[in-house]
Amino acid sequence: FERPALTRLNLPPALHAALIAHAVASPTVEVCGLLGGRGETASSLYPLANVAEVPATTFFIDPRAQIGALQMMRARDEDLLGIFHSHPASPAQPSPRDLELAAYPGVAYLIVSLAGPEAPVVGGFVFDGIGFAPLPLVVG
Repeated sequence: FERPALTRLNLPPALHAALIAHAVASPTVEVCGLLGGRGETASSLYPLANVAEVPATTFFIDPRAQIGALQMMRARDEDLLGIFHSHPASPAQPSPRDLELAAYPGVAYLIVSLAGPEAPVVGGFVFDGIGFAPLPLVVG
């Protein structure tokens, strides 16, 4: 899997809202999934099952579901642009486990934090093969 690293991720407002709604609908567990699109613009949200042993504090995407989503992206002529998950009780920052499991350099890693009393916060990061760097999210 090789692609030029994203320098930003464009999220249409409806996709941004759907991402937050998905996290809010399951506030006690980490939700997860993939984002498909072209260039630097996401166009599809693929919510997938979290099969982690402790889904309240970690996520692990069901491998079969992930393959199915990647096949659907291919059929739609989309690229894998991002991987998302939620943090029910922690900030929109990658955890040590998020870093340990990161495997797709160049794609967006989005984290929806439900920790604050205000509206959910979506953080964007890009994995370079070693660590995460902030990734600008452009909603619009």
